[in-house]
Parts: sequence; structure tokens; C-alpha cells
Amino acid sequence: MSSEKSEGLRGLSVVVPTYNEAENVRELMERVKSSLKGVDFEVIVVDDSSPDGTAEIAEELGKIYGNVKVVKRPRKMGLASALLEGMKAARYDVVAVMDADLQHPPELLPKLLEKIEEGYDVVIASRYAKGGGVEGWTSLRRLMSKGATLLAHAILPRTRGVKDPVSGFFMFKRGVVEGLNLNPIGYKLLLEVLVRGRHDKVAEVPYVFRPRKRGESKLSTKEMLDYVKHLLYLAELRPLKLAVAGALGAFVNIGLLHLLVLWGLPVYLASPIAIEASILTNFASNVVWTFGDRRGRGWARRCLKYHLSVLLGAMVNYAVLLLLIALGLPYLVANIVGILLGYLANYSTSEGFVRGSAEEAV
Repeated sequence: MSSEKSEGLRGLSVVVPTYNEAENVRELMERVKSSLKGVDFEVIVVDDSSPDGTAEIAEELGKIYGNVKVVKRPRKMGLASALLEGMKAARYDVVAVMDADLQHPPELLPKLLEKIEEGYDVVIASRYAKGGGVEGWTSLRRLMSKGATLLAHAILPRTRGVKDPVSGFFMFKRGVVEGLNLNPIGYKLLLEVLVRGRHDKVAEVPYVFRPRKRGESKLSTKEMLDYVKHLLYLAELRPLKLAVAGALGAFVNIGLLHLLVLWGLPVYLASPIAIEASILTNFASNVVWTFGDRRGRGWARRCLKYHLSVLLGAMVNYAVLLLLIALGLPYLVANIVGILLGYLANYSTSEGFVRGSAEEAV
């Protein structure tokens, strides 16, 4: 966006991506217009060459209402890129994103805008905030939605204070994303805004998500896979990097233990040495590789803090090893079980700590 656009105009730009929404677009426009009386606003319809004539209907409505823009694209290019094109075409300093299928009630727009005027940078229409909910979903669909939310919270720390980070209905100030090279892979632009945007205050306004009146849902297996890819992209592949670093540490633990025992050292002495070597390996690989973009000073201090953070896992590893050997299991098998149980003990704290220690500067 240009610097001229970054200043914006007081008002609201509503971006609506469409594909085969001819049955809904008229009602949508009427309800948006009715909801935003007294507000300077525009509706930007970004259509992916809908064969049902959605774009043509929207153009007709533009002649009637005068504040409807239509961006026609040559083929079906996806929801995320449609949203980005709509944002580029927006002329006002506040942007709302919503679907055309009427599952996002236009009557909620004034409430979202009210929160923006109170000073919030991002305002989310939330199914999971107190007072919100969903209707007409199967148990599987509810489980998938909750699972997507939990996955986002687990992988992306900046989403953890938001109850519905995968909502498709939200509003934000243009400055939140101004100048950023947004690259949402799937269809959850809000994740990109929350993780990469410049915002201090985020609010959620509850609403009830109801079944479509007309048309078909566009949720597909490809979109679900794209969602996972999007999470990994926003996390800079850190979950995978953490897994590789953990596997390397486990290899060092098992290999060194075996060598020390072959050299005649008792298992009860060899194991602490092998565990310490694996801890140092994990620390070095996580700080240098997994969180390599967050360089800091004070290696000795951070290394000590890292040891404290994984102490529980190390103790579990050692205790399980000795217990299983006493029960008659081979020491290598006992060690592998101990490593797995120690990893589970550390799982809930390891990423948060390593992130903090990698960023810390003394």
C-alpha cells in the first residue's frame, strides 16, 4: 500500500470475497446498508469468476447503492489472495473482512466498529467468547473447529489470548498491516494479522454462527491441509525444528550411553553423562537453529536456565532407566522409554522457555 493510502479516510471498507454467492449477495448488501446507516462505508466484492453471475449482480448493486466496488479475477484463486486484493482496493482507514454467505451477520458490524472507535486495533467476531456459539454443526465439525483453535494456541503464542483466532469475521485498523508482506497460505487471514500485525489491543465481540440459508460450504480437505501449512509458516517451521532438535538430542543420549557402557562405565554413571550431553546438544541446536533469528548474549546464563527448565525431564529419564533395568529390561530399551517419558514431562514448557532464553540479552 502506498504512503498516501496509509493515511486513509475516516470510514469503513468491508471486504467480501465471493465465489458462487449469487443467491446471497443481494440480501448481504441490503443488510450491510441497513446496519451501517450514518457510517461512511464501502463494500468491496472480490469475485473469483463465479459461474453463477455473482460479480454481475454485485456490479448492478453498485449502480444502485454507489458504494460497492467489484474486483473481478480471472479464475478461482483462493480466499486469502482475494482478501488481500480487497484490502489493497480499500480507501478507508478501517477494514472489515466477512463472508458473503450470511453466516457472518452484517448487523454485528456496528458493534465491531464501536470497539475500534474505543481504541482497539483488531476486533474479532467471536464464536467462542462468552455469549457466542455455533448452531447446526455436527459433533465432528465442532471438534475440528476446537482442534484448529487449540493447534493455533499451541504453535502461535500471539494467538493465545484470543478465544477465536480462526474467525473469518473481523475488523482492524489499516495501520496494523500497513507495509507488511502478508502471505496467508490458506483461508485464515486473521492468524496472519494476529501473529505479524502491529497491534496492542485486541477485542472479541460474541456472535452465534448459524448454518447457511443458501449455497454450499466451501470447507475442503485441501483447505484443512493449507491451514496446517499456514500455522507452520507463521511459526517459521519451529515445531518441526524442535522435533528435529529433540531427535538429535535423543540420538546423542542413546549413542553416548552405549559407548560409555562398552568402555566399561556402569550404567548409573554413564546415564547422567549421556543425559547432560543431550541437554547441551538440544540447547545449542535450539538457540542456533530453531530460534536462530533471536540472537542474544549471556550464553552461560541462558544455558543454566535451560538446564533448570529441562531438569524434570532429565530426572524422569534417569529414574525410569534405573527402574526398568531393575525390572530386567536391557539398558538401551530402558533408556529409550526414559527419554520418551522425560520428553513428555518437558513438553509443556520447553518451547516457551527456549524462545525466551534465545531472545534474552544480558
